[in-house]
Amino acid sequence: MLTIGHLVEAITEEKLTGLGEVITDAVVDSRQATPGGLFVAMDGESQDGHDYVADAFEHGAVAALVERDLPLEASILDLRKPIKTQLKQDLEPPIILRVANTLEALQAAATAWRAAQSKVRVIGITGSVGKSTTKELVADVLSRRYKTVRSPGNLNNEIGLPLSLLRLTEDHERAVLEMGFYIPGEIGLLCEIAKPQIGVVTNISHVHLERAGSMDAIVCGKGELVEALPPAPEGVAILNYDEPLVRELAERTQARVFYYGISPEADLWASDVEGLGLE
Repeated sequence: MLTIGHLVEAITEEKLTGLGEVITDAVVDSRQATPGGLFVAMDGESQDGHDYVADAFEHGAVAALVERDLPLEASILDLRKPIKTQLKQDLEPPIILRVANTLEALQAAATAWRAAQSKVRVIGITGSVGKSTTKELVADVLSRRYKTVRSPGNLNNEIGLPLSLLRLTEDHERAVLEMGFYIPGEIGLLCEIAKPQIGVVTNISHVHLERAGSMDAIVCGKGELVEALPPAPEGVAILNYDEPLVRELAERTQARVFYYGISPEADLWASDVEGLGLE
């Protein structure tokens, strides 16, 4: 299980003993904080998470990542300074972990924790539409055989994916993660953190064109997932054969390519599809 000690070690790269309090979950919304959780204070466009650290502690959070000093009754560990000089006595939860940048600290912690779970097989799912539905279906099927964790809701960005990875335990065998795209380079960053061995691309369309700038940029952005996969046989790119832009991504990966769709030319296809209506 992830502990405060693991978290500190991942962020600072200092080997520690102690700080064994288990972290059961990680959130950026204090209203979602639960006993044993980690609260990550983010300074957003309309809300500053630092204003809600006390609320997260009241909900049972055992630790909080913060970027500035707070007038709260809590143990404080400044991760910008040498750690061992600060551990002259046991720190009792809740513990405030002071860092220079909470997002970077969260991502560093998730990267290290994912790397520590070497036996887990990670499935990354992206596409212009259908990501969340596909993620839920894949996770439901895999969970029949494997201990599976999934990204909750649509937590699919540089904040949500690391939060999802911190839910991993040594018991998990599969992780199904949604990967969103807004600008080029974003999926590449998510892959650096999650290290997926399997990548699924549902489709590519004009969604987020105003941010990406062009369809070529969107295609390149989605392609970052298959480019990040390890070579075959460990890596597998699962591509929608019926979408030409997706099918062409096969040229950008060293992973084994597996096509699905409704065309008989795909490796796996559906036929005799009949719509039964919403009822």
